[in-house]
Amino acid sequence: MFVTAVSSTAVAAFKMLGGLFIADFVSGVVHWAEDRYGDPKWPVIGHTIRENLQHHKTPRSFLGGTLWTRNREVLFIGFGFLAAFWALGWLNLITISAVVFGVCANEVHASAHRSPKENGKIITFLQKTGLMQSHMHHAAHHRHAKDSNYCVMTNYLNPLLERIQLFRGLEWVIGKLTGMTPRPDPSVNPRYLKV
Repeated sequence: MFVTAVSSTAVAAFKMLGGLFIADFVSGVVHWAEDRYGDPKWPVIGHTIRENLQHHKTPRSFLGGTLWTRNREVLFIGFGFLAAFWALGWLNLITISAVVFGVCANEVHASAHRSPKENGKIITFLQKTGLMQSHMHHAAHHRHAKDSNYCVMTNYLNPLLERIQLFRGLEWVIGKLTGMTPRPDPSVNPRYLKV
């Protein structure tokens, strides 16, 4: 009985961890697409692109908002995904965890811009484990050309995705198929732009 309970708990924890990594990966893909191809003039999501560009100029500016203002859009998107997963019969611990963690992505991102004192002991501990992205890890995205390290939730996926050059590869494929080139971040010092 005890072994079964421990085994079930371990399986559940593993599935939830899988949901976290799925959410981290999705946060990276969305962040990459927004940073490299998003246009602030687009209808519906243009304001989000503008806010992201402003965030690159003044990284802590979005911390002044409330929990609701930082997360309301993604919360509604999360409900949409849960409804779709339910309708498709895909609602399970992995998909629920991925959505719940995904809804928290912007708040996890915000914590990477706060000091340990601002975050408190629990968040600081989670950042030290890498299960929540640390300030030092996230700083790699804000350095130089701001064209790497797009995942915002953990310290674990960015090194792997950078090693296999996933986003560079996607940019190459998009360029070959459409002729589109990634947009450089306007907040970047020109000396860091690749020619």
